[in-house]
Amino acid sequence: MFAHISFRHFALFPLTSAKPPVGAKWGGLPKAWGVGMRLPLSTQHSALGTFFLLLCTSLVACNLAEQPPQQPNIIIVTATAIPATAGPTQPPTDTPTPTLPPTPTVLPEVALQTADSNLLNGYYEKAVDAYKSIVNGVVPDNIDASGWFGLGRAALREGLFTDSVDALTKFITQYAQDARVAQAYFLRGDAYSGLSKWAEALADFQQYQTLRPGLIDSYVDERIGDAQLALGRADNALASYANAAGAGRSLVPLLALREKVAQVDLQDGQLAPALAQYNAILAVAKNAPYRAEIEYAAAKAVLDSGDTENGLARMQNVLDDYPNQPEAYHAMQALIAGDQDIDDLVRGKVSFDYGDYEGAIDAFNTYTTQYFDMPADMQLLLGQAYREIGNSAAAITAFQTLIQQYPTDALFGQALLEQARTKFLAKDIDGAIQAYIKIADNYAYLPEAAEALWRAGYLYGTNDNPTQSRAMFERLADKYPDTDQAKSGLFLAASAAYNLNDPTGAEQLYAKLAVTTTGEDQAAAYLWVGKLATKRNDPQTANDAYQLAEKAAPDSYFSARAQDILRNRDSFARPLNLQFKFDDTAQLADAEKWLRDKFAVTQEGALWPLSSTLQADARLIRGNELWAVGSYAEAEVEFSDVITANKNDALASYQLAIFLRGLGAYQPSIIAASNIITLAGVGTLDAPAYVARMRYPAYYQAAVLDSAQQNNLDPLLLFSLIRHESLFDPNATGGAGEKGLTQIIPVTAEYIAQKLQWPNYQPSDLFRPYVAIEFGAYFLSEQVGQFDNNVQAALAGYNAGPSRAAQWLDLSGGDPDQFMTAITIDSTRNYVQSIYGFYNIYRALYGAAN
Repeated sequence: MFAHISFRHFALFPLTSAKPPVGAKWGGLPKAWGVGMRLPLSTQHSALGTFFLLLCTSLVACNLAEQPPQQPNIIIVTATAIPATAGPTQPPTDTPTPTLPPTPTVLPEVALQTADSNLLNGYYEKAVDAYKSIVNGVVPDNIDASGWFGLGRAALREGLFTDSVDALTKFITQYAQDARVAQAYFLRGDAYSGLSKWAEALADFQQYQTLRPGLIDSYVDERIGDAQLALGRADNALASYANAAGAGRSLVPLLALREKVAQVDLQDGQLAPALAQYNAILAVAKNAPYRAEIEYAAAKAVLDSGDTENGLARMQNVLDDYPNQPEAYHAMQALIAGDQDIDDLVRGKVSFDYGDYEGAIDAFNTYTTQYFDMPADMQLLLGQAYREIGNSAAAITAFQTLIQQYPTDALFGQALLEQARTKFLAKDIDGAIQAYIKIADNYAYLPEAAEALWRAGYLYGTNDNPTQSRAMFERLADKYPDTDQAKSGLFLAASAAYNLNDPTGAEQLYAKLAVTTTGEDQAAAYLWVGKLATKRNDPQTANDAYQLAEKAAPDSYFSARAQDILRNRDSFARPLNLQFKFDDTAQLADAEKWLRDKFAVTQEGALWPLSSTLQADARLIRGNELWAVGSYAEAEVEFSDVITANKNDALASYQLAIFLRGLGAYQPSIIAASNIITLAGVGTLDAPAYVARMRYPAYYQAAVLDSAQQNNLDPLLLFSLIRHESLFDPNATGGAGEKGLTQIIPVTAEYIAQKLQWPNYQPSDLFRPYVAIEFGAYFLSEQVGQFDNNVQAALAGYNAGPSRAAQWLDLSGGDPDQFMTAITIDSTRNYVQSIYGFYNIYRALYGAAN
């Protein structure tokens, strides 16, 4: 059986359809950061690489040119330009503490910590009860104030809007001098909005703005406008929206606001102001698909207003400027409906790009009735359109027309490939293979010849002819050695040789790849050289190969796998002990010394406090305040802009990582920490432990440890999965509807809820950290059990469904590396490999060595 391998030559992340509960998140896009770092390898070859000279010499003639090169303790930063009360005065805690009322045996501070922990982990009902127990007891004023404030926040998150209003009113009335009063007004405004009490919400947002002007005016004005609009005060709402658009906020939410204002203007019959908003967007927007959307919206608004002439003129602009976007097709339809002449070639191409293949064929054929020759690019589209509707014969004829009429055109080779591909899609595999070989035989000078050989080899391999497959790939590597197709083909040929019980041939091919590739490809080749050397009882070569694999691509699957083999350790072997408490004072000092040495930092004193520049950064100030009032999505946009602006500044990224971690903004903190290590050009475990743990943290520790214990899972595996799925963002949402920390798709979540007999389950429950963790732990544990503790297969089942994972496991014969090559879905292979690499990092950071 030919084992399918995919590298960069392939599409990396194809989406797959899902019919859970057989998979937790089919089609979800991985969100991992900092995976598979690719480093120069010249230093590796200076010592350990020598044996490959001998290996290649003895096994195969090859080019030996040297290759080119905790979260336990959270520091809170108080910045002068960022109001100290805008964020938590204490870091979020994951300490598992009981929700008990303050009694002589439970200190009020401990009870407050319990309530805060429940709120952080998504136990909103428990948090409400815990805060109530505090405010109903006899406690110091500062604890009582925090209890009322926390009760308002927790009730708001739980949707208990009346309770939230009552608690925040108590806080505002009783603790009028508290620095959090302004935030209490904002939160109460949100609670009133939840109750549709718009007049009260309006008053609270206005009061917030009076108390804290200049911080988040744009976001507050937008909420004021929403309330005014709900009260029927359209003119006032538009004025507030205009104020919001003129105040400071990041670009993406600003553009979204302008769209919203334009829609309100249009609903109010105000065309000119709406167009002004659209034009303001177009003045700064750079993304072509987004610009096309806005241009079309503006054109439609003009047309709908009755101004046919100018409306059609703007539609023509959309068609001319954005012919590849879906809006061009809609604009074209509007122009046709307005009796405007459309060039047949334009109509054909726009229809093709939109997916209207019948319309494209009609347009192209209409053109050919008037003109003898059609341009080569349009002739190619005609063939592809015929193929899309299932008319293979017409498609081949269209491609042949291009080949005959344009033998010197740049698309000549592409037409040859398209002919062969059409035969493949029509299930004529032999015909397709022969067509590809004919291209390589007759048109070796074309750049498409390498692609043709690769496709022929691939089709041989996937149709049970590995011998011919290997021959094609070796021919490809000999004829076109510097192409991506040659490298990919060599991997496939090596796998074919291995499956044909030709370990010597496989080792020759992998050895050749080991000295002609870099990064993960090189690590993969070294890994397989090591395995094959082990198989022929050459432990020294094997050991050297594994060491090179470990160093070739730090943080990658192949490096992690090599580490496990070198240490004679099973995949996902649990550490004997876990450690989540560290000497952060000493490790912080080590991290800052490393920063000084690595990046030539000359600043004196502690490095972690925010610089004056960051303290004054309006985006960080806005994000900090938005986070404090529970507007997390809006805050993360602001944080993201700051992080991006400083991604090439290691010191600023370090300060941001610590500051954001202290707020509980975990995802942006991880991204900032990843930027530090990327700039350093090292693997995660080569960075100081303090920095490495910010990149690979153990957040939501209490919930993870509890769920892992209940489901007999390794907590580090669960941390690894959460990091890959969501970067610890509890509000993460994927393209297939995946939600929460563990990215469970809705139908799978329904299945898990039934299994767990979850009371009153709602999809929004997955945004609660503890729910997402518990659901993900249950489903992962189910997969682990189904596959007899084979974690790689369990992860494949979690991602792509257990039936597929079972097929791949059967093909692999139980070998963990063969299992990876047996996976036929690229996104699933990447998923398993990423989590494998993550787990080895988590084990090194938080586990005692086995």
